[in-house]
Amino acid sequence: VLRSLGYGRLVLQVGRAAAAPAPFRTAAFTLDVFRFKESLAEDLENADLVISHAGAGTCLETLEKGKPLLVVVNEKLMNNHQLELARQLYRDGHLFYCTCRYGTYFHIICASF
Repeated sequence: VLRSLGYGRLVLQVGRAAAAPAPFRTAAFTLDVFRFKESLAEDLENADLVISHAGAGTCLETLEKGKPLLVVVNEKLMNNHQLELARQLYRDGHLFYCTCRYGTYFHIICASF
């Protein structure tokens, strides 16, 4: 899907995830995977699109770089502050947002990219 949208590289930060895909490289596509870095500034600078959780720091750092942003809200957090932030930034025209539930807004948004 990403290749058909014109993307030739995907960089994943997987953190403490138990399951992480193996990095690979083909003539047409590259998948880079890492757990943590001191700074994401270089990755953000090189990105054409950022898909991230809806943490305030990540949102603001990405938007400061002028990058298109799709945030995935973690609905399991107390008081769901990520959803509040994502909704407001969406209303202000800064990003798109979704949840992890299948069949939600995420699939509509992805169709528009």
